Amino acid sequence: MFFVSRQHWGIPTSRPLRARRAISLLEVLVVFSIVLFIAAILIPSMSRARVSAWRVQCQNNLHHWGVALQMYRDDSLDYLPTEGTYRSIDKPYVWYNVLPPYLDAPSYSDVRRVNGKIEDYPALHIWICPAKNQTYRKKSSTGKNQFHYAMNQVLDGMTSRLTPDYPDEGELPIHASRFVRQPHTVVLFDVFGNSPNGKQSDVATSFHEDRGHVLYLGGAVAGFRARDFVVDGDYSSRELIWDHPSLHWGYTPPEEDSESADQ
Repeated sequence: MFFVSRQHWGIPTSRPLRARRAISLLEVLVVFSIVLFIAAILIPSMSRARVSAWRVQCQNNLHHWGVALQMYRDDSLDYLPTEGTYRSIDKPYVWYNVLPPYLDAPSYSDVRRVNGKIEDYPALHIWICPAKNQTYRKKSSTGKNQFHYAMNQVLDGMTSRLTPDYPDEGELPIHASRFVRQPHTVVLFDVFGNSPNGKQSDVATSFHEDRGHVLYLGGAVAGFRARDFVVDGDYSSRELIWDHPSLHWGYTPPEEDSESADQ
């Protein structure tokens, strides 16, 4: 019987498989170390970029509020809105009700009535500090809505224990001309708590790597360190700084009070 082998017709024959070389533990550790090294370089950079982007967006929000403020002043004989509190949501002149319409946004009192959270409404991004929104502080005590920006409570026309001898005008708005000689008068800032009003120790420096942002009366926005708002940057003592050359809060303590405080 005639037999033709597979090799005769040019048909490849099966070859013995070569033994695969096993990957050693040392090679695995080397690759793993390289991956960790690359991650250690990239992750901090990505984190810094994210924080920087949040800061820019927060400043941009304040710029928008500044535009609304200027338009409101033009329509209101250069009077300022008032600060407002949780107990005065529906009162006239409060900033969070009179300014949003200039930005094609509803007044805060209208948003509150929908029984939701501001973060549920993308069109209301002007209310949201992107850094603060990542924290437990993003909601109010009721869990509904929140204030990520607040108005300087000195500019409400009402005296308080923080401002002895300050002219008390009740709940009437203050005319902007009172501060015309102080171009660094603070109007709004990003706030740590969820309050529509506040003071130096309420600025949200903890959300932007020890920086807080303020909106000046003239519309400019600036950032400052915690030590520019409270003495030594120590928020636990909450000793306010009133005389910072670039942060005017609409009030300067009487000289006799400053002298007695130094003694």
